[in-house]
Amino acid sequence: MSLHEEKTDKKNRTVPFSLSTVPFLVSIVGLIAALKFIKIPLYSGLMAGWLTAVVISLFHGGTFRSVVRATSQGMKSTFFVVAILLLIAGIISVWLASGTVPAMICYGIQLIHPKFLVVTAFLLATVSSMALGSSVATLSTMGIAIAGIAQVFNLSPALIGGALISGAMVGDRTSPVSGTFHLVAHMTETKAEDNYKPMWQTGIPMIVLCILLFFYLGYGKASGSLHPMSHPLLKELILHFQMPWYVLIPPILVLILAMFRVSILLNLGIGIVLGTLFAVTLQGDSWLSVLRSLWLGYDFQVNGQVLLHGGGIWPMFNEVLLIVAAGALNGVMEESGMLHTILDSLLQRIRSKSGLIGVTVLLSISMSLLACNQSLSVIVPGRTLRSTFEKLGVPLRYLVRSLADSGVVVSPLIPWNLHGILCSTAMGIPTLVYFPYAFFLWGLPIITLLLAFRPRRCPSNDVGMSN
Repeated sequence: MSLHEEKTDKKNRTVPFSLSTVPFLVSIVGLIAALKFIKIPLYSGLMAGWLTAVVISLFHGGTFRSVVRATSQGMKSTFFVVAILLLIAGIISVWLASGTVPAMICYGIQLIHPKFLVVTAFLLATVSSMALGSSVATLSTMGIAIAGIAQVFNLSPALIGGALISGAMVGDRTSPVSGTFHLVAHMTETKAEDNYKPMWQTGIPMIVLCILLFFYLGYGKASGSLHPMSHPLLKELILHFQMPWYVLIPPILVLILAMFRVSILLNLGIGIVLGTLFAVTLQGDSWLSVLRSLWLGYDFQVNGQVLLHGGGIWPMFNEVLLIVAAGALNGVMEESGMLHTILDSLLQRIRSKSGLIGVTVLLSISMSLLACNQSLSVIVPGRTLRSTFEKLGVPLRYLVRSLADSGVVVSPLIPWNLHGILCSTAMGIPTLVYFPYAFFLWGLPIITLLLAFRPRRCPSNDVGMSN
């Protein structure tokens, strides 16, 4: 069958709505089973959904060739993001070995005054996450130290947990070295550098609100006289690492290069090279030791106890395979027309920008709730709703902001979501404990929906307006 014949045949194929939802349902059941009941990798659940989609497609007029091509195209659409994720995993481990992350922790903790511990925790987590581009890496390093100090000063775990997760998600959502930030750009087919403005339009007001709330709720709540620098982790970091000021050059340079729109892959590569040089020349590590950390992750151990752990390309492969499997599933769902069948039923009554943004937020959060994964909350609505935004004449910046303000930030609030599990485990604070104080996470969806549905003085069909 020729390519033209396949395209004509595709237009004539229609998979019923009831069958179109089956691959997603199988994927969700598989993910939940892998997460809670069966010791198998998470991507196995998505592969089960992909196989279901393939079978349904073949039974409804699809060809083996079209299925293979759709799978390949879907996987290829994720490769750029996968490369970024692997480089970020490498840069975190190298910056741990080089003393960069330990220096960020020690210099940051010196700024803490017990009276302002909660708001300082939010600000330090924000700065750290913007430099590292990962909420999990931020909470596994800076978060561990601050949570320990907060415990010494008898601060509420819920309050300090909310401050840390709120700050950590600022960079996870908006940092130029964040894999999620670039995933949003890639799945919406927008330029990453053009997405800062729509994200900051809601991000900055929420950051200001968080500063005010954490200052008000945390001021004067600490008790005890222990100096923050006397924390055991900080003592060990000072003892084992050389931390002159210039060890902070790698993250500063990476952020500066990002501002000048240097390629993200080249930028992260420069960060890895600089970190490696500092680890070898300043910390005295061997080249083999640094390469091992780059591949397997870095462990800082004292007397057999792991005090800091993070990064590593190999530990990221399960997440990589999860994203690639999601791309393969999405490719077959698109090619077979099943995805369009589902979307048509959801969007048939949507005729306005506000309604479309509401559906986007709902779909993204639903994917975080049901698929147990942050990446799928971006991949599915990002790939599938882009054409609808263009059809209704709604600028893609609204799609970008809707995704960034919904499933991306809500995922750490869901106890069974992989991202929520990783964040709560890193801090040692359960998800449901910090939930009420995670203002940045549940405040962003509210702001986005309020902006979308606010009364307008001018005609409602003017979709080119700001905000």
